[in-house]
Amino acid sequence: MRTGVHSRVVQIASALMQRQIAPHTPLHVACFGQTRLYSKTSRRPSAFETTVQALQDTSRNSEQTSNRQLFAQLQPDRRTLEKLDMLQIGTVKHGRFERKKWFQYNEPHVKLPHIAFFAGAQTPASFPAESLPEVGVVGRSNVGKSTLINQLCGSLTARVSDKPGLTQQINFYTAGRDLHLVDMPGYGFAFAKEEAAKSWLDLIETYVRKRKTLRRVMLLLDARHGIKANDREFMELLDRSNTQFQIVLTKCDLVHRIDLAKRHKLVSMQTEKSRNCIPRVLMVSARERSGLNELRKDILHTCTLGQKYLANHKKLETIALAEYLEQLKIYQDTARAKKRRQ
Repeated sequence: MRTGVHSRVVQIASALMQRQIAPHTPLHVACFGQTRLYSKTSRRPSAFETTVQALQDTSRNSEQTSNRQLFAQLQPDRRTLEKLDMLQIGTVKHGRFERKKWFQYNEPHVKLPHIAFFAGAQTPASFPAESLPEVGVVGRSNVGKSTLINQLCGSLTARVSDKPGLTQQINFYTAGRDLHLVDMPGYGFAFAKEEAAKSWLDLIETYVRKRKTLRRVMLLLDARHGIKANDREFMELLDRSNTQFQIVLTKCDLVHRIDLAKRHKLVSMQTEKSRNCIPRVLMVSARERSGLNELRKDILHTCTLGQKYLANHKKLETIALAEYLEQLKIYQDTARAKKRRQ
């Protein structure tokens, strides 16, 4: 018996040296082979049905973890944080005894013309005639397209719902006979059949490819999630059709200010290689109505309406900014003095 065991150990050692057995193989498997630890009628756990499946699951989990770690290690831009603080975008937690600001930035209001429903198109043949410059609004289902259009123009014309996929056609809204705002169906998840969702995407692709009066597409992204796979595919479509687009982060009131600055930096980095993406990521909150003036200004400048609607805005903006910076300096000086006394 001892001779048999000894000879088997010698065989295992020689097999390990010749790399016929994996170095980390358990001793009982090397000696007696793989034993069945379950009955023929029972089924292995799905994660370990095959070695390939297990490796795929492991790599997928590690990739997700690494993405979260990269976002956590990302340092927010100081200027972005200062701008968010000035415009009061994003959530912030104050300490119990922390001194709050007694002032705020009195941003001059930018007004867009009141919108009215102009036309709806479910097929390319239903597109209205090309006349005024158009700005399209598109994004994933339930990202807040219709709500944002209503807040931009101070209207309730665009239909709003909590159910994704309510907008099932391209809606054209005329704004003061100066421009058209175009509300497109959402791509991605929606409470609709797969055939209908595909027809919406084909309709959008036809519109952005062939519409000559389309000046820019405002691509809305949820600030909590950033760029997803469907967003990346749609950006590739816009690049192929040579259509200018600009990223707008929505629902910023649901994100902490530091995380929002990180998201802004990450999205800017991810889109810098795009040929047609405007290198200026906007951040808005339709619920708090913050950041909307920046978006309104970009829409007006895109449609060459700056002289008509923004004649004295630059002067008012400079005055408001100077007043804010003066109050901010007083606040920072008093905060330093209080800290020295403590």
